[in-house]
Amino acid sequence: MLNPNPFFAADFFDTRDVTLPRLQKFSVDAIQRLTLDNPGGAFTKLVADLTAYYEALFGSITATDAGISQRRTAAQQMWGALADLQHQLEEDEALIDYKSKKDPAIRQAFFPNSRSEYTNASLLTADLLFQRAQTAATTHAKALGADFDATLYTGFYAAFKAGRDGTGAGDEQSAKARAAAQTHRQELTGRLTDAVKLVAAQFPRDEDRAAAYFRVGLLQAPAAPAAPKL
Repeated sequence: MLNPNPFFAADFFDTRDVTLPRLQKFSVDAIQRLTLDNPGGAFTKLVADLTAYYEALFGSITATDAGISQRRTAAQQMWGALADLQHQLEEDEALIDYKSKKDPAIRQAFFPNSRSEYTNASLLTADLLFQRAQTAATTHAKALGADFDATLYTGFYAAFKAGRDGTGAGDEQSAKARAAAQTHRQELTGRLTDAVKLVAAQFPRDEDRAAAYFRVGLLQAPAAPAAPKL
């Protein structure tokens, strides 16, 4: 005698073996089969629910990927702005030193603790360094002359802050989307479990027809290729 108890489980698909790509293929296939073979509209509500849960889950996955992509792009912008600041200070250092012979306060404003502060910058010190360079550039722009462009320093800081904000926004979006995806996956797999039971109840004596709605092979790992014959 077969043990019927597993049939009463709340979620047949609550296992790590059911990866997202496999769940995606299985869900699409089951929805299509339930839509095409829907006697008397018995599965219409089920199809609508499965479709909604499927779209919610994989919409959340897309949103997670978008958040990760945003974070990556924003981080590049943020670190790129810091690299631009370091490069521009290197370019302007000779001019700053030359003008500081007449007014030592100029170099002191840019490099109170030497230029190595900028080359060793981190996220913890970046704000202070950007603000210092921007203030020094604005304050001493006239003394540094026409060859000096103070607006570059303002632009570097703006780019850095935009990149930092974008990084935070990307992290927040991906975290929220991951949490939503967990909920939507439970909703989808729970409703897929309902689907198996509802189909079985619709065809209680027709095992082959009931099984045809659910190609469980889509949930399994591909078979390993056969070893070559020696």
